[in-house]
Amino acid sequence: MAKKKKITYDLFGKLQIATIEREVEDAWNGGISLFFADSVIEHPFACDGYISEGLLLRLIIEYKYDEKMSAAAARARVLVQVLFYLKRFEDGGLPLPNVIMVADKNECFVIHTNDIQMYLDEKADWGTAPSGAADEHPSLVAKIAADEKINPFIFVVKPEFDLGLVVNRIKDLAVNVKRYIRVTEHNIAEIFDYFASSVLRDPKKLEPHELVESFIGVILEPMDYYQHPKNKNILVAKGSQIPIYGDAFLSFFDFYNQNYTPQEKMKFTEIMDRLIEDVTRRRNGEFFTPTPFVDYAHRLLERHLGEDWKERYLVWDCCCGTKNLTRDYRFSSLYCSTLNVADLNISERYNKEATSFVFDFLNSSLEDLPRELKDNLEKNRPVTFFLNPPYATGGSGVGKSKDPGVSKTSLNAEMLAAGIGSSSQNLYAQFIYQIVKIQKKYNLTNCKIGIYCPTLFLTGKAWKGFRSFFLRNFQFVHGIQFKASHFADVSDSWGISFSIWSVGETTDKSDFHYDLIDIIDGKTKVIGTKTVYNIDSATAASEWIPSGIKTEKKEMVCGKSALNISEMTKSVGAELGYFINDTNNVDANTLGVYFMSMPISRHLATYEVNKDNLFRCTALFAARKLVAKNWINSKDEYMMPNTFHPDYDEFEKDSLVFSLFNNSSNQSSLRNIGFSDKRWNIKNGFFWIPRKTILDLANETGNMDVFSDARTDNDRPLQDVLNKVKLSPEASAVLKKANEIVTKTFKYRQLFNEEHPEYQINNWDCGWYQVKAVAAQYAKNDLEEFKAVYNKLAEKMRPKVYEIGFLKDS
Repeated sequence: MAKKKKITYDLFGKLQIATIEREVEDAWNGGISLFFADSVIEHPFACDGYISEGLLLRLIIEYKYDEKMSAAAARARVLVQVLFYLKRFEDGGLPLPNVIMVADKNECFVIHTNDIQMYLDEKADWGTAPSGAADEHPSLVAKIAADEKINPFIFVVKPEFDLGLVVNRIKDLAVNVKRYIRVTEHNIAEIFDYFASSVLRDPKKLEPHELVESFIGVILEPMDYYQHPKNKNILVAKGSQIPIYGDAFLSFFDFYNQNYTPQEKMKFTEIMDRLIEDVTRRRNGEFFTPTPFVDYAHRLLERHLGEDWKERYLVWDCCCGTKNLTRDYRFSSLYCSTLNVADLNISERYNKEATSFVFDFLNSSLEDLPRELKDNLEKNRPVTFFLNPPYATGGSGVGKSKDPGVSKTSLNAEMLAAGIGSSSQNLYAQFIYQIVKIQKKYNLTNCKIGIYCPTLFLTGKAWKGFRSFFLRNFQFVHGIQFKASHFADVSDSWGISFSIWSVGETTDKSDFHYDLIDIIDGKTKVIGTKTVYNIDSATAASEWIPSGIKTEKKEMVCGKSALNISEMTKSVGAELGYFINDTNNVDANTLGVYFMSMPISRHLATYEVNKDNLFRCTALFAARKLVAKNWINSKDEYMMPNTFHPDYDEFEKDSLVFSLFNNSSNQSSLRNIGFSDKRWNIKNGFFWIPRKTILDLANETGNMDVFSDARTDNDRPLQDVLNKVKLSPEASAVLKKANEIVTKTFKYRQLFNEEHPEYQINNWDCGWYQVKAVAAQYAKNDLEEFKAVYNKLAEKMRPKVYEIGFLKDS
């Protein structure tokens, strides 16, 4: 009998780019359809989905955009909506669906209809539209939320999510089969992550060994690790009490098996060390390298160094941890050093042929190396440094340590003195620097480096000094890049690379060609190529936009957001507003790029927007917001564009309209804000409508507040600009629709202001941020139409980001 082919479907990737509920629905349906190929997804009574398969399965589906499925109240609201669809089946004399699936952008759960069927007998206005049923029947929501029998397992959608698990759950429920998932050495890391994030209330308060022991304990030692009999939100762990989500704990063991053989239990105990190591390293900005990518690196080293490289080369993993890179291979001359003696204790059963020792690679003197290692270096033996160093820097953020002093090593000071710059704060830069020093000290003529790290050292503007030093001494041989999410609990919006380097100078110091790899059908495969580049010989976009206008500086209160001020002031002088442009690469596009009408208190790159740099600011803003970051492009640097490109002029004018109405355009108008014994008025220099038009609208609708505010004021600076430009049809359509929304919603301003005075909607020069809030309540259809024309403009502009040279098309 032929083996049934496993169905693969990148549900996670498709959900990542979903921005509305319909796109979430399409992503899920695309996968569900593959598993129910002989059935059609129907929509009786306008429900989100219904699938029947033979006489056994009748599945009803409800999709949401983003709900907190782990919260009982959120689940109950959706189930009330499903309940009202079930009532329509019942009233229509149709068989009730027997399984319910609820899914959104991040999660899903599946329950049997029997769990809520009794609520069909409740006294309710069953004629209510299902979409509004939860709002109209809060008591029903409360009853279902309090029903302890309704406690489903929550599937969290992560990279490489197996939709087949959900489908199996659906089919099992349809025939009332109770099937448990067994924990194995292959899935234990993923299940541990789920336990830590979804069952434990505050896993960060537990030490790594406590975290892992509680997980292993509830699986293997239920007599010592159990739910408190009087407080379901407490896990009793050998007498200690650990806060948990009680319902999630119960559903966890309703899904995973707790019965294992002595041999399996012994294997789990051995794996504990790896889990503890993984938690510890992640908290310190160090990441456990998954076995498939270790194996792939070994194959690359064989390709470039020879199949016998492990016999010919002295191999030194100078931050070996528990020997993850070498533990499955044998070497003729292996040296494993680490900062922590605990690492060596954990890994003592691995690589017994190695010389394993404690050594602080970033602080200790090379004279303290083992005598045998020094002798080999002095003899100029072929050497390969094979390492996955920590990526931490002092401070906070992705890959950074919470300890600001983590980078304060002796090498850090030496690198600063050598003019390496701020990249010397990064630990993996320090590891590379030390390796180059060792190569020079011992004059190693056959020296290789195989290193896992982000590609930022080849691209980042702040790494220019480091790059100049390193590329003079080592030449690029080969590189691969893969999603960081393959490291457990790490975002997949940035990439990790493995690259091989050989002693000698790199000739092309700008472009480096990497293979993109991923795991497909269980195998590590090349899925494309990527040019990793820097702009050391070009002008960075951030250097291109400053204004040459010298404006009079005035004290102004700083803003936290469009509507909130922070308790500090700055001396500034922008004509129109402020452009926040954090870093110069794609990585910061989502959160670090926005417009404000006030300066900000945070220490991010901020440009005063004046008439002479307005178009440069809006063009770069558009170029950044049009490109979503991912693991392939996150370190791509922005360059000064080719302003002579035939499409640049239109892109520049389109960008002005794009910027006015983007969700990160936080221009606002505020009046009479109190701070520091002063009252502050914030004018929106980006306001696009003539003051006379607003006066007329205020007069027609009887809005005295707006009329009074506009009567003695002047048109905003943007008016002069708009009067002189000819917009493209797409940009004109956006501006026209925005004007229609302002006009249509004007009569609701007084009403909206009574409910939401914080928006100050009766200021005549309100920004789109404020106008949009009124439209969301009183002109939803118009707002949807606006989004359609805005997206059309964005789709037209997006390819131009590469064509006119803001980014290299790599």
